[in-house]
Amino acid sequence: MLSLRLLHAMMKEEWRLHQSLVGPMGSALFPATIFLFTSFLALVAPRVLSHMPTATILLMLHVASVLYGLFVGSFGAIGEHVMTGRLGQVSMIMQMPQTYPVSFRRMMAVFYAKDSLFYLLYSYVPLTLGLAVAAPGAGVSLGGVAMLGLTTFLSFMMGMGLSFTLSAVSVRSRPLWLLLNAAVAGVAALVYPLGLLPPEQIILPLAYWTERSMWTLGASSVTAVVLASAGVALMKERYESRESRSGFSFLDAESLFGFTGGLSTLVAKEWAEVRRAGALAPVIMSFAGHLLAIYGMSWVFEAGVGVSLSFNVVFYSGFVGFMGVMTYSFLTNLEHNEYLNVQPVSVDMVVKAKLVLYFILTAGVSAAYVVGIGLLKGQLSLVPLGLLLAGATSVYVVGVTSYLTGLWTNTMFFDARVILKFCAFVVPPMIVTEIAALMMPMRAGLATPVVVAVSAVLLLASAPLLRRMERRWAAVPFSFVNAGG
Repeated sequence: MLSLRLLHAMMKEEWRLHQSLVGPMGSALFPATIFLFTSFLALVAPRVLSHMPTATILLMLHVASVLYGLFVGSFGAIGEHVMTGRLGQVSMIMQMPQTYPVSFRRMMAVFYAKDSLFYLLYSYVPLTLGLAVAAPGAGVSLGGVAMLGLTTFLSFMMGMGLSFTLSAVSVRSRPLWLLLNAAVAGVAALVYPLGLLPPEQIILPLAYWTERSMWTLGASSVTAVVLASAGVALMKERYESRESRSGFSFLDAESLFGFTGGLSTLVAKEWAEVRRAGALAPVIMSFAGHLLAIYGMSWVFEAGVGVSLSFNVVFYSGFVGFMGVMTYSFLTNLEHNEYLNVQPVSVDMVVKAKLVLYFILTAGVSAAYVVGIGLLKGQLSLVPLGLLLAGATSVYVVGVTSYLTGLWTNTMFFDARVILKFCAFVVPPMIVTEIAALMMPMRAGLATPVVVAVSAVLLLASAPLLRRMERRWAAVPFSFVNAGG
């Protein structure tokens, strides 16, 4: 009974947290946006993916669900952060074990159940309903769509459970965490590139579509529960705030960033927060990892699945700015800035400092990525054009993100209105450049000027966008709460 009451209270807390920043209408529109977007994709998929085998499409959907689960399942690290820090001026229900006779492991179990239900209702139910809209035209039964929704959600739960367990281990033992990550990578390598195991033996829900046996669904459910239970069991009951010392000097950092002019103090502060949180390597590696994942997925389909993809270095360069959104979001989520309300700074100044640090941390990775793909594909002649496009999209997309979300990117992207505005700003130029990149082998004389022109337009549009960002966030308090509907 206690756990059910806690689950109900946590669901209400989650809803209110979203409403506080994006408003009730924005929160409600997010699943509606997923439904509409999925419906559109499902309607065009039979024409666009007609050449692709059904088994390949199923594999893509289930792999994407596992990766989605891995992305959102770091509950061990979240639990440690909640128990050793504060969410600004807010106390979360998860902090109850500090003052009430309830175990932290129980709180984490309820939190896991809450997030599972949240992502089911917020993501997979609207996604499945969107697929159902297009099912009759594609000759797919509604029962088949429902089963696809179930198997992809089970894949998500397995990924989330695995991520939960790994993050719980990371809080206890870093060497053991590294060992387990190496083991997971080894198992994945047995599937690809070694090809010693079929993917359905690792992603159990996928096995339903090859064997049509209900035992696979039961085994998937048991696996997800076992992984989640392991994560709960491995959680600590008591936490102590970590203390670390280093020779890092804030004054030296301020001098190092003197080239940023009046922002040098704030940029040094952001740099100090990244260093203090031990986030320098994760920020850089995460950005590089997302970029490499784009190239890796296309390589897998070309080498492993046999699908021919004529993507050149310019095509990959167009994704650099888009992938940077997650890195900027990470930088805005390192610290809570409510204390700056009493300092002579404004939100727009901190946003600009984070943008400067973002470009410092990602510029080298972006350039190395473009040059590296140019070398791998033997397309060094296209590298200058790729670097231009990568730089333009990076400046433009992160400018759009900062204008729309300020310091609250993680939460405000749950507002359907923000997502739609972001897509309206970003998707059209991205589509134009990607189509032009695909046309280069056939119409280089037309495609190259198009890419150059779009890159120039994006760079020119970034300046007024950043000025609007200043006006948008200058008067907003650091403890920003959106009371609008």
